[in-house]
Amino acid sequence: MSISEFLSTIKESQFNIAQIYEKAPNETMILLAIIVVAIVVVYFVISNSIKVSNTVKLVENILDSKTYDEIDKKLSILSDELPKRGVKVTDALNLVKEHLLFRTSKLLANMTISQKIEKYQELSKKYSQIAQASKKQKNEDLVVFYEEKSKELLEVNLAEEIAYYLENVHFNENEVENVNAIVKYANSLTNPESIIDPMIQTMNKFSYGYNIDLFKLIEKLTKEDSKQVFENANVKMEELFNSGDKEISKIILDYLLEKNENQKVYDYISSLSIKSYLQQLHDLYFNKKEDLNLDLAFIANPLKIDSNYKSYLDESLTTNWRDSSHIEFLSKSKGVLEVLGHMEFRTLIERIDNIKVENENRKMIEEALAIAKRAESIALEAKSLNKRPVIMTQATQVKKTSEN
Repeated sequence: MSISEFLSTIKESQFNIAQIYEKAPNETMILLAIIVVAIVVVYFVISNSIKVSNTVKLVENILDSKTYDEIDKKLSILSDELPKRGVKVTDALNLVKEHLLFRTSKLLANMTISQKIEKYQELSKKYSQIAQASKKQKNEDLVVFYEEKSKELLEVNLAEEIAYYLENVHFNENEVENVNAIVKYANSLTNPESIIDPMIQTMNKFSYGYNIDLFKLIEKLTKEDSKQVFENANVKMEELFNSGDKEISKIILDYLLEKNENQKVYDYISSLSIKSYLQQLHDLYFNKKEDLNLDLAFIANPLKIDSNYKSYLDESLTTNWRDSSHIEFLSKSKGVLEVLGHMEFRTLIERIDNIKVENENRKMIEEALAIAKRAESIALEAKSLNKRPVIMTQATQVKKTSEN
C-alpha cells in the first residue's frame, strides 16, 4: 500500500486505529513505531534540555556556596553531568573556573591541616575527573586548566599548607591527628622524605627535656600511625632518659611521678652525670616527698654533691630500728655502703641478723605459749571429765534413799 492509499485509509476510517489496523496492519505498526520513536526522541530532547539548563544554573550558582561541603557536592554533580550536557555547560564552567578555585581555597583556609590534606586530595581527584569530562566536549581551555590545577592542588597548594603548618605549629597532645595525617600523606608519595624530614627537623628544634607539651604529644604517637616521626621521637626519648648527660625539667619529672611512672624518674636521677643539675634536683626533691625510692635514687648516684646522705640514713634507721624489712631494704640499696662506710654497714648487717634472731626467738616463745595454753585447756577438759561420774553416783544414791 502506497503512502497516499494509507492516508486515504486513515481519512476514511476517521482515525479509528482498529479499522486502520484491520485494513493496513503493517503500515499501522510502522506508523505506531515512528510515533513512539518520535515521542521518545522528543522526551529525551526535552529532558536533556532541562538537565542542561539545571547544570548551567548549578555552575552559575556554585560561587554562592557557603561551605566547602556544599561546593564539593556540586562539583560531584558537575563531574558526572559534564560529559553528557554539551558545550553550554563547559562554556558556563569556563567563565567561573578561576573564581571557583579562589572560592574553594577560601573555604579551606580555616580547616586543620589533617582536614586540608583530606579535602585537597578529594578536590584534586574531582578536578582530574572534570578535565577528563572536558576532553569529551573538546574544550581545551578547561582540559588544560583542570589537569594543571589537579596537580598543583597537591604539589603546590597542599605542600605550602604543610610547610606553613610546620613553621607555625606548637606541638602538643592535640596535634596527634595532624601529625598522623601528614605522615600518612607523606608515605603515599614517591618521595615521603620531602615532608617527613622537615617535620622531624621542626620537632627536633624543640627541647625534648623541657617542653612538656611536646613530651605529651610523643606519648600519644604510635608506631603504626606515626612511623618515622614515632621512631625519631623514641630515639630522642631513649637518649634523654638513658644517656645521663641530658637535663629533664622538674615539670616533666613531676608529671611522670603523678602518672606513677616513678621508675623512669628513679633511673634517670641515679644515672645523671651532670653534677650541677643533680644538685638542683637534689635540692628540689631529696627528703621532700614521702618516697624512699626517690631519695635512694640520689644516694645511688656516685656523683659527690652537697648533701648529708649519712644523716638521712641514720635517721631512717633510727626511726625504723625494729623494722627488719626496712633495714634490710636499705642495706641492699645501691650507694648505701659507700655512704655509711664498712664499719657502720657491718653494724647494720649485724642489726638485721639480731632482729631476725629476736624474731625467731619471739616466734618460738609464742609457739611455746600456744602449746602451753593448749595443754592447759586439755588438762582442764580432762579434769572436768573425771568429776562427772562421781556426781552421777551421788545422784543415784540420793534417789535410792528417797525410794526406801
